[in-house]
Amino acid sequence: MDIRDVSANEEDRQLCAKAVAGSKQALELLIQRHYTFVYNVALKLVLDPTDAEDITHDALVKVITHLAQFNGNSAFRTWLYRIVVNHFLDMKRRKMEDVYVNFSSFVGNTETLENMPEQATIGLDAAEIEETRLMCTTGMLMCLTRDQRLVYILGDIFEIGHTSGAEVLAISPDNFRQRLARARADLYAFIHNRCGLINPTNACRCPKKTRLWIDQGLVNKDKLVFNTRYTKRVNEIAQEFRKDDIASASTLHELLYQNHPYQSGQREQQLIADLLSRPEVTKYLNWN
Repeated sequence: MDIRDVSANEEDRQLCAKAVAGSKQALELLIQRHYTFVYNVALKLVLDPTDAEDITHDALVKVITHLAQFNGNSAFRTWLYRIVVNHFLDMKRRKMEDVYVNFSSFVGNTETLENMPEQATIGLDAAEIEETRLMCTTGMLMCLTRDQRLVYILGDIFEIGHTSGAEVLAISPDNFRQRLARARADLYAFIHNRCGLINPTNACRCPKKTRLWIDQGLVNKDKLVFNTRYTKRVNEIAQEFRKDDIASASTLHELLYQNHPYQSGQREQQLIADLLSRPEVTKYLNWN
């Protein structure tokens, strides 16, 4: 299903028209169709699930209060994602963006990992190791600039085509390709020099990092954040967008990101209900 898929776009258009005419049910269905994707982009962008829910919520308020301005000149999803992306680019810095301000600060003390004995990883739960892998590889994205992260998330992780990605970002396809290539190069250079998943000569291994992060209180198998609440993986969603104009410069996205969970938010249904009851939303639309 391309971002400009005809049948999906027509259904979105009909729901949009009914919502603008005052149908709360149509608006709820419309938001439910797009909430999870927006949330997953947000989670990759800001790393923290609570922040991801907050910025998803705020971005969708903007979408709802601008529904009457949708004129059908583009696919509805293109129009919606453009509003969301603009909101993400313009929002204030989030806490994890200040924690991981560059590649070096994310790596931390590699000497600790190099010197950690293999025995220290005995008894680790597989879910804890997977939680570490998901958190760490997502955290690597935080070392890119915000606009690089968005281009990489859209273009490589979810494989939205260059034409569609350019429409969302309001740039040319050539510009989108160039930005994506730079983001790939920066990310790959960092990961290849540090991550044991990509380069076996590197000291950083998921079990060792898991032990380190458990000791630091960052990973708790009873309070999983990244390895829960999902029925699909990112690769299944990417297949819906994948088009011939995508050509990856490496297998980085396949090895590290496309087997990530495609998660629902911790409070998705509650937040959708809250979204529909926001004063600025109810004031904007007259419910039937």
